[in-house]
Amino acid sequence: MNKKIGYGIALVLLLLAPLAVYPVFLMKVLCFALFACAFNLLIGFTGLLSFGHAAFFGAAGYVAGWALRDLGLPTELGILLGVAAAALTGLVMGALAIRRQG
Repeated sequence: MNKKIGYGIALVLLLLAPLAVYPVFLMKVLCFALFACAFNLLIGFTGLLSFGHAAFFGAAGYVAGWALRDLGLPTELGILLGVAAAALTGLVMGALAIRRQG
């Protein structure tokens, strides 16, 4: 029962947060929280240290920001380009990391 109350309080705080905090700041906080959850999953449960997350996160953010600011593309297309950049970065890093022969 206490977990349900805690989840309810967290939900109410998240719903009221845009009224008290600048929305762009809140989006950045949630984005970094998602990054931290993924990093915790790798380090906390598997014990693997991965700098790939930071590289993918940075590549996606840089390309999305560039597409939105310099190219003037819509937000959705900028996000898709960011995801594509992260996927391409992963493909290049994966090809270098996995040394296949033959």
